[in-house]
Amino acid sequence: LDRKIRITGHADAVGSDDYNRALSQQRAESIRQAIIQSGISPDQVITEGFGSTKPRKPNFKEDGSDNPTGRSANRRAEVYLDF
Repeated sequence: LDRKIRITGHADAVGSDDYNRALSQQRAESIRQAIIQSGISPDQVITEGFGSTKPRKPNFKEDGSDNPTGRSANRRAEVYLDF
């Protein structure tokens, strides 16, 4: 069987696009390394950093002000199992 674990990293909207893309990739890679250390083959673990392009919650309120709660939800990594 060709089982894969896909990890996607995400960031909030603070910082440049390049910074957020790199940060989100680092988030995904950190989890990848932990999974590999637990004995999973590196070939089975795929990572991708989306930066701030796929927010879960709004980074800003409707009036344009900061939304710390929304930004907090956007700083995350998601793990998908393709089994």
